[in-house]
This record gives sequence, structure tokens and C-alpha cells, in this order.
Amino acid sequence: MRHLRVNILILLVLFLPLSAFPQTSEADSLSLEDAVRIVLAHNPALKEASDSVAVSLARVDESRTALKPNFAGSLSYTRIGPLEVLAVPGLGTFELYPANNFDLHAGLRQLIYDGGRTKESVRLSTSEVATAEDHRDLMKRDLAFETAQLFDAILFLQESIRVENDHVRDLNDHIQISRKKLAIGTATELEVLNTQVRLVAAQNQIVDLENSMEKQELALRRLMGFESVAPLKLRGEFTYREMALDPDALIKDAWQKRPEARALQNLIRTADLQVRVAGLRDRPSVSLNILGGTKNGYIPNVNTWKLDYVAAVQVDVPIFDGGLTRSLKAEAEAGLTAIKNRTRELDDLIRSEVLQAVSDVKASEEKLRSVEVDIEQAKKALEFARARYEAGTITNLDLLDTEDAFVEAQFLKLRALYEFVLSQTALDRATGLPVTD
Repeated sequence: MRHLRVNILILLVLFLPLSAFPQTSEADSLSLEDAVRIVLAHNPALKEASDSVAVSLARVDESRTALKPNFAGSLSYTRIGPLEVLAVPGLGTFELYPANNFDLHAGLRQLIYDGGRTKESVRLSTSEVATAEDHRDLMKRDLAFETAQLFDAILFLQESIRVENDHVRDLNDHIQISRKKLAIGTATELEVLNTQVRLVAAQNQIVDLENSMEKQELALRRLMGFESVAPLKLRGEFTYREMALDPDALIKDAWQKRPEARALQNLIRTADLQVRVAGLRDRPSVSLNILGGTKNGYIPNVNTWKLDYVAAVQVDVPIFDGGLTRSLKAEAEAGLTAIKNRTRELDDLIRSEVLQAVSDVKASEEKLRSVEVDIEQAKKALEFARARYEAGTITNLDLLDTEDAFVEAQFLKLRALYEFVLSQTALDRATGLPVTD
């Protein structure tokens, strides 16, 4: 029975889902808020996601440059030889071009109209920033709840070990008392042996619990970027928290707060912009080009520098692109339809997760109420058994059975409270609430 109890505790820890970095050294006591901040500050994948946001922001600026004037300057020098000379009788000779040719010009190009293609491209780039931010926020959410899972598991195991250590201490006291009674003939060897067997079983259970806790601590250290042997001291406790359990209201809140819902809306917006950009590929564009500067080489004084300029309006009209615009638009529209179809899937997922979490919270509350009654009864039974043992009306084995029942009740209460914390955290995640305020 006791081995089964510890195995259940360990399985709970391993398989039940849970749930401005302060200047905190690794040797300090850490709260859940501290642990989450450390994880978010050190996770390399999250840093990469933040870098992707920066890249997307840079692309927005890049796309906006097409709306701004493009100004460029050039300077060239050319040496030509031999020179061609034109001889005119009575007038002398003339050079057709200079030997040293200089050309200094500056050009300006400004897009005037392109059917809104560039502006839509800017909007598309801006929308892609939101998509990158959504990906980063989803990673933050998942890392925070993974941290909470490990943190609360460690707290649960720490408390379980404390309860079992208290039991070991009581068993050692029983062994000492039984040996004294055995020496004076008021107890049997069976009582001593039975107590020793229970002591060994309890010590083995502590070893199992400590091994499980060490694994959880290693995983938490990895998330926080600590060395595997770094001290890890956690502070916190399991507390009961009243929660509103109106499923319809919670589902509505989830659609407003969950990052998946926000990410889906941004994806739909981005896909819609892709359709619009693809459909504008075949629109004509109008641009203004101005070139001005100075150069030599003008007849009759080919070595004299003169100002010159060129001004032009350029109109580009796509005539036939082999159906590329139509194909790109069809592809974008298919992508938009596929993303919109995810709405129903996400709605079913959110509804299912919220309803399941609400059910778990209600069940956990029922368990908490029942174990409170159970532990009070076990405590009274233990007090009564100790009084009868001191009066000599029951044996040491009877008292040990009563103490085992009290320890079992303590574990049941701890497990019920732990499961309630699990269900609370699951409901927070399902409704889009953060791990910590």
C-alpha cells in the first residue's frame, strides 16, 4: 500500500500537466515569478524569436523606402585618343571631342503611382511583424507554464518528503520505545521487527521521492540556464484560490486573451494582404526621373564645362506576364481559405480545454472538501490511539496502523491540493491568463 502511494505521487508529478529579471543569485531563494523571469531572460529559442521580430521590423522600413525618392550621384572621367580634328579652310581646325572627358551628374527618381502595390506591401510587412510577435508570445506562454509545472512539482515533492521524514522520525521513536519494552518483557520481538520493516519502507520511499525531485530540479535548472549542480532553493506554497467557473464567460474570455486566437486573427489579416498584393502585380506604375549636372564635350568649345539636365516621366504598363499574377493570387486566396478554416478547429480546441479545466477544478474542490474531513478524523483517531496505547489497552502495532492512516490522510490532502493547483493552472492556460500577475 505504501509503495503504491509513493508510486502514485511520482506519477502525478511526472505526467499531470501544470500550469524584468531581478538581481537574484543562484543561491538565493526563488519564487515562481523569479523563476519565470529567469527562464524568459535566458532561453535561447526565445532570444531567436525576439531577433525575428527585429528582422521583421527592419523589413517594414525596407518596404517603405520604395515610397521615398531615390537620389544618386555619379562622377566619371574618360581619356580618349587619338583625337579627331576637323580642318575648315579659312577657319582653322576644330576638335570633335575633348581628350579628357568629365561627367558629373545627380539623378532623382520618385515613384508617383503604382496602383497601391507598394503601400499594400508596407502593410503586409507590418502585419508580418505582428505574426513574429505572436510566435514570440506563444513561446513565452509555453515556457512560463513549463516553468510553473516544474516549480510546483518540486514544491509538491518537497512537502511529500517532509511528511515522510516526520513519519520516519515517529517510527524511530517507536523502535526505541519497543526495544525498551522488549527489554523489560512488555513487548514482543514481532513488534520491533514490524516497526523496523515499516521504517525501511518509509526510508526507501524518501529515496524515490528525492530521486524524482532531483530530476525535476535538473529540468528547472536547464530552463533557467543554471549549472546542473547549482544550489536551487524555491519558496512558495499551494493555496486555494476562488475562481469563477461560468464556462460560457470563460470561453469568451479565452478568445480575447489566448495568444493562439490573436495569432490566428493576425494570420488571417496577413493572408488577406498577400491576396491584395498578388492582385496588384499587373497594375501600371508611373515614376518621375530627373538627371542634372555638368560635363564637357559640347561643340564648339569641347573642353568647356556646361550644365545640362534630363527630365522624364516613365510609365510602365504590364501587358502579359504568362498568367503569373493570376496564379499568385489564386495561391494566396487558397492560403487565406486554409487559415480561415483553422478558426473552427481553434474554437473547438479552446472550448474543449476550458470545459475540461472547469471540470477538473470542480472535481478538485470536491476532493479538497472531502480530504479535510478525512484528515480531521484521522487526527482524532491518532490522538485516541495514542491515549489508549499509553493506557496499555492497544498494542504498538495498532498504534502504528493508526499513524499510517494519519500519514496516508496527509498525503491525500497534499495530493488533492496539488491536483487543485494543477487544475487552476490548466484553467489559467485555457483562458489565456498569465502564470504570474
